[in-house]
Amino acid sequence: MKAKLNELVAKAESILDKILGGCMALGALLLVPWVFIFTGTVIARGVFHMSPRYLEEYTGYWTLIITCLALAYALRKGVHIRTDIVVNRFPPQVRAIIEIFVAVIALAVSCVFTAESTKLLMFAIAEGIHGFLGTEALLWPIYLWVPIGYGLLSVVLLLYFFHTILAVVGKD
Repeated sequence: MKAKLNELVAKAESILDKILGGCMALGALLLVPWVFIFTGTVIARGVFHMSPRYLEEYTGYWTLIITCLALAYALRKGVHIRTDIVVNRFPPQVRAIIEIFVAVIALAVSCVFTAESTKLLMFAIAEGIHGFLGTEALLWPIYLWVPIGYGLLSVVLLLYFFHTILAVVGKD
């Protein structure tokens, strides 16, 4: 039974890694023009004492998309920010149990964010919500990336929770 479950989890992780790799490729592709446009807004503000509002609007949208694309990848690769100064003082078994509770809380929060951002996305689609800084850009294509990012994060957290349980109960 455990062998079959481990095989299923390994398959899910393999598929997830491919999806996250695609997200990171898209994020990297978006990051290149974002850097130039963001730099342009800073220079325009510093030199000309003005910055086109549409540039600020779109750099904000790009920041949101890039961040959402990177959430799950960062956790999966272990490159997110951790503050272990207190937890590291506990014995390994206690740390493992703390990790289970942290995983449950993080998974719950991520699922709530996924659900709420999906509601916002559905509202934006239904109402045809547009940008507010002058571009009148449709916002649902931007909002689309929030539930995708948090949904992927929820899947990674679910797998993380599975691994933390295995660390406590043993892998046999």
